[in-house]
Amino acid sequence: ILLWDHFLTVHDEVELIWRAQLSFPKLLFLFNRYVVPACLIIFTYATSGFSDDIFSDSVCIISCQTWFGVGIVVGMVSIGTSNFLILLRLWVLWDRKTRLVLVTLPLFLVTQITAIVCTAYVVSSMMPLVVFEPYLHSCILTQKVNFVILWTPGIVFEFMIFIMTWWNALDQPLPQHAKMAKVMYRDGSIYFFVSGLRLLNLVLSIVSPLSLMFLGVFFIWSACNVTLTRLIMNLRRAAAEAEESPFADAYIHSPRSWPLSPRQGSCMSETYELQGKVPDIETCTRLSPSVTSITM
Repeated sequence: ILLWDHFLTVHDEVELIWRAQLSFPKLLFLFNRYVVPACLIIFTYATSGFSDDIFSDSVCIISCQTWFGVGIVVGMVSIGTSNFLILLRLWVLWDRKTRLVLVTLPLFLVTQITAIVCTAYVVSSMMPLVVFEPYLHSCILTQKVNFVILWTPGIVFEFMIFIMTWWNALDQPLPQHAKMAKVMYRDGSIYFFVSGLRLLNLVLSIVSPLSLMFLGVFFIWSACNVTLTRLIMNLRRAAAEAEESPFADAYIHSPRSWPLSPRQGSCMSETYELQGKVPDIETCTRLSPSVTSITM
């Protein structure tokens, strides 16, 4: 599913992401876009039974331990970067209200620091338990590891952000940029629902036997990556459409033709969108003659 969706959205990625100016959020998006699928492919190969055992047992064990450790670290980094990208978009949607930023930023930092500590503990305790089984041609765990603490910080953060998002939506039904808000609430709800499936990982890590501990990990990881990609691209598309008509975001709700190519020097698409910023009219007036003509 992840690879198929990747192929389906390559054109949109080139039009909406690669043409944007280089920024830290853009690098985070590309990390999730490319590093996560590569890690999933390697992880799947290592546990599929097709692994080659031509090397010595010690080399195979080191290889298994390395990839298990790298996979867990990349997975936790992926969760953290995804949550940060969502948080940037929510700050824009909330018009950068100081109160909400001051609440959500410390919450994000605390949960991520906790996740880093928990990841280090899980990886260090898991390493001696990872072996290469020559009969199965697969890397396996010899006993259960406490993965509960691995999933908990991300689940807590996402649950709190989900509640705050809908609380703010009820408090402010029509934000300044209504079209982007519609995309954010629609695709964001799907993202939080899929992310909520990590509860399945948490439950399985508690009640399942060792052979079923990773039953939902790869599917949920892939689904979260797909929904994040769709969310960011749809927001980029809405921003590109808003650039074509600066006031369409607030007053126009009918879909427009696609694809739309972000133009060089554009106020919404290039400078602001992937940096989590929304330009004001004065800034757009300085950057775009079309905005000047409309505002006059």
